[in-house]
Amino acid sequence: MDTSKQKIDIVYTWVDGADGEFIKASQHYKNKSEDVNPERFRDMYDMLKYSIRSLEKYVPWFNKIYIVTQRPQVPEWLDTSHSKIQIVHHDEFFENKEHLPTFNCLSIESYLHKIPGISEYFMYLNDDFLFGKATPLELFLSSKGVISVFGTIMGENLPFRIYDRKFDIIGLGLVEHCPLLIKRNYWADMMHVHPDEIEETRRGKFRMGYHIRPPKLYKYYMLKYQGKYSRAIKLWSLKKVNMFHKITNNLPYQEKRIAKLKSMKPNFYCLNDDQKDNPNMKVVKLVQNYLQETYPNPSSFEKT
Repeated sequence: MDTSKQKIDIVYTWVDGADGEFIKASQHYKNKSEDVNPERFRDMYDMLKYSIRSLEKYVPWFNKIYIVTQRPQVPEWLDTSHSKIQIVHHDEFFENKEHLPTFNCLSIESYLHKIPGISEYFMYLNDDFLFGKATPLELFLSSKGVISVFGTIMGENLPFRIYDRKFDIIGLGLVEHCPLLIKRNYWADMMHVHPDEIEETRRGKFRMGYHIRPPKLYKYYMLKYQGKYSRAIKLWSLKKVNMFHKITNNLPYQEKRIAKLKSMKPNFYCLNDDQKDNPNMKVVKLVQNYLQETYPNPSSFEKT
């Protein structure tokens, strides 16, 4: 495989949690207050905008960007006329329309391989994933078509049942927030590993602890069923190129961690909002300043 000629599309899942119609709909369908946890839907940092800036700056091998969101949402700053950008609403690729509307990112993720026109290999990013320096495709996909699997300790073959509640404990949340290189037919085949649990996840309007998490299932699937075309990246190897950072309300700690992020400049990292329902605005300002200072130049995907 000549990776220099391989088309790699980028898929983001995104939602405007401040949109009045979205809030109204989510309140209508919720069963409990945790269903509308603001950390899952808000965006105080314009993360998607900065993520795309980092992508354009440091990832020259991407082909096209797909932004998956609820109809009729579109980021207000986005130039949708750009030839390499496409907004995809849920009703355009959900096979079973009975699963809509959904506020469950796990349900959405289970259908990613159904996005019309998506490339054979594509990369799935949450909008809080960013790139910190030039990042070669070979970190994710070898010339022999072998896909890197992040999120294990020593490269184990994940010998547990994927839908077990213990999975979140074993699944190493602190190192699982990484870009995910997906082969479309593998993602489709993965849905047959635990079909009943997948269907239960897809029916859920909101994410629940017992739902299947497709990115985790994919890692399990690749190492267990596609061993010839996957390689487990050990924890210490991942930490050389990745950083996972929770944004909390502890300002002194955040100042230290942001300083470390600046000095480390990892290939890719995650800025995960963990500020509950009462964000420390000094921390918010700190992170906003970091993002603007690190990625000051608008991407070609932003309106002029």
